[in-house]
Amino acid sequence: MSEPVKFSNKGYHVLYEENGPVNNLIEKTPVQYDNAFDDHARVVLLDHYCTLFPNANTAEKPYIYFRHTDVVKNKYRFGNIVDLGDGPLDVQKGVLHPDESATSETPIDVPYGWIADGVLGFESKGKVSARYYKDHITIKEGDYLELTAYAWDGFTVYDHQSTYENCSCVFQPSTYVGMLDGKPVIGLGSYDRLCMKQHIAEGFGAVPLAYIAISLMGIRKDGRREFCNASLGLSEGARSIVAYKIDGEEMIITDEVSLEADWMHLPYVDDGTCVFQNAILRFNGKEIHFEGKWGTKGFLKKPRIERHGQSQIFGTWYEGSEPYEHRLYYTFVENMEAYDKNLKRFGFDVID
Repeated sequence: MSEPVKFSNKGYHVLYEENGPVNNLIEKTPVQYDNAFDDHARVVLLDHYCTLFPNANTAEKPYIYFRHTDVVKNKYRFGNIVDLGDGPLDVQKGVLHPDESATSETPIDVPYGWIADGVLGFESKGKVSARYYKDHITIKEGDYLELTAYAWDGFTVYDHQSTYENCSCVFQPSTYVGMLDGKPVIGLGSYDRLCMKQHIAEGFGAVPLAYIAISLMGIRKDGRREFCNASLGLSEGARSIVAYKIDGEEMIITDEVSLEADWMHLPYVDDGTCVFQNAILRFNGKEIHFEGKWGTKGFLKKPRIERHGQSQIFGTWYEGSEPYEHRLYYTFVENMEAYDKNLKRFGFDVID
């Protein structure tokens, strides 16, 4: 593997904040962002995403569920249950229930707002239903998927524009349980609230996207929960930050991190876009190993080949020098502006 590439921040503010308890989802604007620095940020996007293991069989490739909703424009950006490719350089094989899933053209009949006393939500009748409670959410897609996401108490992270410029985010690691096509499913993932500065007229479209994003969760054989969230900027002056927590230890949050990774060209494009299969993150004495196994290109039923510079990969992971398997896990790596020339400029090697 190539030499580690160091990421750090100099000359500007970056901040993650561990708040401990589950974030209160019935606050439409989190109080943590009601300040001058975050410009009293308002919720603009809601994300639910997770692995789905039918019959809790983690020996098989998981499905990935992702529902991405713009609550300002009152429309879905995308949302599907993705059947990942069989290898790290593959596009997705497709999505489940492609003709039944809500798309960007599906109207949202009940806009995001108060559904009942103490309950927020939105709904497209017969297609999507989401309900937000103080410590959990429920999601329904058609008559084929029903999920409840139980938030991990003590793992809530408030990100003050350290992942996306102009955008503050709540990250809430969660355990997802429910039914898919009549079979019980379980998985790990997160439900997030992305909050834009009040005076950014373009909304989320004003957010520069050039990064390596690594999102990892796991439950160890001894029951301890752990997660790692890293965002490494791939443009000059971009923000970089990483957070790690395991039950029984304090959360680590730092903007001094290195990444070891050998990059490969995606075989189905000719624009120089790359992805890595395996990688090692190092920070504060921690060593995070990611092992990529399955690729995708977006979360639509057809791969987004036209999305230049983007690569995505899923797999397994562990912390430390001794490999181990999680009882249940989630991984997601997304790279934006991951062109060979850009990566080499940062000090990475590109191999084929």
